[in-house]
Amino acid sequence: MRPAVSIVIPTYNRNKLLTRAIESVLSQGFDDFEVLVIDGAQSNSTRELVRSYGDGRLRYIPQRGKGIADARNLGVKKARGEYIAFLDDDDQWLPEKLGLQMELFKSLPSTYGLIYTAFNYYYLERNKILGTKKPKARGNVYRHLLKDNITGTSTIMVRRECFKRAGLFRMSFPTCEDWDMWLRISRICLFEAIDKPLVNYSIHTGQFSFAKYLAGRYRMIEAHGDIRHDPQVLSYHLLQIGILKLFSGDRTGGKDVLRAFKLNPTMTGNLQDVLGSIFDVRTKIYILKFLNRL
Repeated sequence: MRPAVSIVIPTYNRNKLLTRAIESVLSQGFDDFEVLVIDGAQSNSTRELVRSYGDGRLRYIPQRGKGIADARNLGVKKARGEYIAFLDDDDQWLPEKLGLQMELFKSLPSTYGLIYTAFNYYYLERNKILGTKKPKARGNVYRHLLKDNITGTSTIMVRRECFKRAGLFRMSFPTCEDWDMWLRISRICLFEAIDKPLVNYSIHTGQFSFAKYLAGRYRMIEAHGDIRHDPQVLSYHLLQIGILKLFSGDRTGGKDVLRAFKLNPTMTGNLQDVLGSIFDVRTKIYILKFLNRL
């Protein structure tokens, strides 16, 4: 019998964190699921960890380490459930997560293909919640996603059929491959959201590469004509990138800011949004980690 939900957990030599992630799944009130642990390291210790649970819902799948996008794609291809949820191995679900999403999906028409939730920024080293990110939009969220990744991948549950229509995660992205995926899915279906934080998104040492993040942002611009060819949207991206660069001490950010104002001299619809995003919890964390203060 097919499970209702397939849960994809990519991992790479992080068994301590993986244990925490798996146990947060096994603690769910909703239990009609399978867990696909995609192991990019093909590690015997990870294989044995998964087997040690003695739970037939857990499936160990070795993968030659080609990155997070390929791991998620392999999980999607192997999934048997009608719905697919994603959990990064360093994140943690709260016990109501699957149940609340499944209950909400049952109440929605088939035009809704994805549900995301609020989440906590959780500082692992200090066992402390730094802040919470709330959902910003529902329904047709395409225009919202053109500017910002309003979701969190470990919060998402999506109908499997959406991947058949929108395609899979693109491996050409150094980062932001998840943002690109949700943007493409938002073109074909509606999104719903849960305001309650149901995921702890982990912040920890060695997690963040500022250079790779910026490369991913530039790749988003390159990949999406609706970003490149809309002066307001493009100026938003460039202004945000430029300010982040300047905060981190990279003076080339001034060129991005200047180009942003040339595209949209009055910054109509942008300046307030960018300033809000610059000072939200996520961006503060990025800057602090870049400066080695977190």
